[in-house]
Amino acid sequence: MVGMDWRARRRYWARLLVVGGGGVLISVVAYLYSAALERRVQAGEFQRLAHVQFRNAQDLLDHSAQLLLAFRGLFMATETVEREEFARFAREMLPSYPEVLAVHWALRVPHDERGAFECDLLPFQERRLGIFDVSADARLPVPAPAREEYLPIWYTEPFEAHRRVLGLDTLARPYNREVARDSARLGVQRTTPVFPLLQEPDGPLAVAIYQPVYRKGLPLATDEQRQQALEGYLILMLRPSVLLKALSFERLAMEVRLYDLQDGQPVAIHPRGAVPREPGERVVRYPLAVPGRQWLIEFVAPQGFGGLSASIQPLLPMLALLALTLVLLLFLERSHRGAIALERLNDELLCRQRELDALAYYDALTGLPNRLLLFDRIHMALGLQRRQGGRLAVCVLDLDGFKAVNDRFGHQAGDLLLKDVAQRMLAVLRPSDTVARLGGDEFVVVLSGANDAPALDGILQRLLDRLSRPIELGAGQPAVSVSASVGVAFAGEHSDANGLIREADLAMYEAKRAGKGCYRIFGAGRAAGL
Repeated sequence: MVGMDWRARRRYWARLLVVGGGGVLISVVAYLYSAALERRVQAGEFQRLAHVQFRNAQDLLDHSAQLLLAFRGLFMATETVEREEFARFAREMLPSYPEVLAVHWALRVPHDERGAFECDLLPFQERRLGIFDVSADARLPVPAPAREEYLPIWYTEPFEAHRRVLGLDTLARPYNREVARDSARLGVQRTTPVFPLLQEPDGPLAVAIYQPVYRKGLPLATDEQRQQALEGYLILMLRPSVLLKALSFERLAMEVRLYDLQDGQPVAIHPRGAVPREPGERVVRYPLAVPGRQWLIEFVAPQGFGGLSASIQPLLPMLALLALTLVLLLFLERSHRGAIALERLNDELLCRQRELDALAYYDALTGLPNRLLLFDRIHMALGLQRRQGGRLAVCVLDLDGFKAVNDRFGHQAGDLLLKDVAQRMLAVLRPSDTVARLGGDEFVVVLSGANDAPALDGILQRLLDRLSRPIELGAGQPAVSVSASVGVAFAGEHSDANGLIREADLAMYEAKRAGKGCYRIFGAGRAAGL
């Protein structure tokens, strides 16, 4: 009896050992697999979030550089930009650019004009130094020694916060001088390395983006001509650390570092003294393009990212190990399905967001601005005309013969024709002009600065000529030809976007009745005024 009890007890413990050991093994394997899957999901989410914020950072930099082009347009539109006009324009524009620290206007001053310039400058300066230089650490301002020419800051906005820099010769620092001269020589924007600010020497470092402004009417074909025609620089001040604070990482405490690539080697911008890390599961890098330079943005996941889960499944009694194994397997399956569903949902949402952004402002077929963006551009152009004068022309263009091509060769050929027409129009028009598609074969062109009748006629004639050339449809299809009828309307004092498009549309039908392939201007009185 005792022997049988012993044998039964042995079999019982053996069963417990097999069930308990199997349950523990399955539980550990399931836990490790779930942890690895969670790490992969976290890594994917981290990389997606980092890429989204990289794109946001690049968009902010591109957005900031556009502000310099707006200010350059102000200087090109008027003969002389006065201080109050500069300040008024800055007050209108800067609220839309919170990442911008300041905008300066540095005027080119020959040595023989220094005295007169300083007489005008002194009443505005916080320290009456005239034209001055500053030490490398931005702590010691001193009057500038005699030089052949100077490029002191003449205007600055916001004024009170940056009044201290008025009169600072931007060419005094070696890296500023090299960047500024390169910008003037090439006629493009260029960015300096980081440097401390005179306004806050111990604060975060800053960079300056230089935009050359040339005197009107002078030739700019060669480097020497551009240097001689230089009137001054528009300077955009950015603090990269402030730029990075605009990025949002939800609840993930992600570390962001910024480096300047100098001769292929990363030099820390923010935080100071940062050392680049090797890319991996917790570290990703992306190149950031700034005018004339390349930065490197590095995202570092927080400590503990990708480690073992903090919640350890409690060990159940040995008699419950098999039930625990089944529960863990079901949890693993649900966790796996949930992760896949979440990943798919995120991908669909990102894709949908990109589609909605494109549909909101741009025509899906041609890539041109749509009606919403067109009306916004017309509104901005009307506001600029009311502030600065000049003349704004809105043209409605309708293709002659498009329906015949569409009916004969099909909608696919018609779409190819519309894409080709859009590219031809962009090739003819100036960068400051806007061309948009209203729908079908109807387009709208917004021409600013349409004061010169021969110039306007030349643009329209080149447009009509380019559109009348044969278009290859490809795939063995014969070349087709269409023409365009254009109606032109000029903005008056009380014009609005709807009225201008309506008047141009009426003029366009006049062009069609006149034989097509030509343009007509709305209103005999306005035509005479042109």
